[in-house]
Amino acid sequence: RYEDAIASYDKALEIQPNYHQAWVDRGVALGMLQKHEEAFGYFDQAVQVQPDNTVAWLNRGMALDVLERYQEAVASFDKAIELNSDSHKAWNYRGSTLVKLEQNDQALESINRALEIQPEYAAGYYNKAIVYSSQGRVTLAVENLEQAIELNPRYREEASNDPDFEAISDDDRFWQLIGG
Repeated sequence: RYEDAIASYDKALEIQPNYHQAWVDRGVALGMLQKHEEAFGYFDQAVQVQPDNTVAWLNRGMALDVLERYQEAVASFDKAIELNSDSHKAWNYRGSTLVKLEQNDQALESINRALEIQPEYAAGYYNKAIVYSSQGRVTLAVENLEQAIELNPRYREEASNDPDFEAISDDDRFWQLIGG
């Protein structure tokens, strides 16, 4: 199915090479196929075609994050935020990437900004739980994870398999929350 979509985007780009949405959508389809390096190339082309496209910068940053090119990912999220300071997703992804760079204070600032913009954003609470887990702050990690699960129950299963919670995995409160 994604291959069919990619073929359609290729046709669109043959007809109109500056069609930025086709560059973005082709990158998304490639990402769904786990072809992240190739996806990054399409997001990069999308921001060259339309430098003021927040979604393209956001997707570029997410691809860079998966490729473990964290500094570049943060720079892409910063550009997305510069273009749209109310992009809760850009703030949240910025925060989740900063955790990987062990910049926890900045990560929390970014994630909190995402939650100010979108208070019912489950991914924001999940990422806050990850920050607190990495700091060994079990109570705050569990409280934020609980909030994420209340907003989106799929986070219960995700947390049970997420190595980011290894630091608190020996705590009963964590296991009670995820049902283990």
